Amino acid sequence: MFFALWPDSSWCERLLGAAQALNAGGGGRAMASVDLHVTLCFLGAVDESLIAGLCERAAALQAADFELEFDALEYWPQSRVLAATSSSVSPAASELARALSSCARALGLHPVEQLLRPHVTLVRGVASPQGPRGDAPGADVLPLSPPLRLLARRFYLAQSHELEAATATAAQTARYTTLASWPLLMLRR
Repeated sequence: MFFALWPDSSWCERLLGAAQALNAGGGGRAMASVDLHVTLCFLGAVDESLIAGLCERAAALQAADFELEFDALEYWPQSRVLAATSSSVSPAASELARALSSCARALGLHPVEQLLRPHVTLVRGVASPQGPRGDAPGADVLPLSPPLRLLARRFYLAQSHELEAATATAAQTARYTTLASWPLLMLRR
């Protein structure tokens, strides 16, 4: 399980289009647009008896909305992933991630403790991405032009689920289910 931001479908389609242009001939499996998300706090396996308490604590948070600007596409060779990344993190985003981690720890869970590094996994199993003009394998980081801004107004509790072997490689097979969501306080105008 994990807490995340879930962008709308048009935002996701724009990101996937940028990844496709970069990854022409690089192989891999594009993520289904319904699965694109920004993880705020990874929880790992959570006993079903703790989910209600986790939801209650998340609902009690008074966190402000914020914006993230995704300004680069990065290839991570160790995990063979192509991801959209944000070079800066809003203080409100970091605060929300810390608060969610605290909620989980209060229930005896052990969330992954790390600084928030906003990213959206776009393609898995990439051999080596190609440059945007079909060049030889390019740099590990390319600017996303224009950058895509994500206004976060809700956050979600989500669960990954195992896929049958026959569907695990299909790009449009959903891998995650959102279980609950909560609004962020609208402070941006």
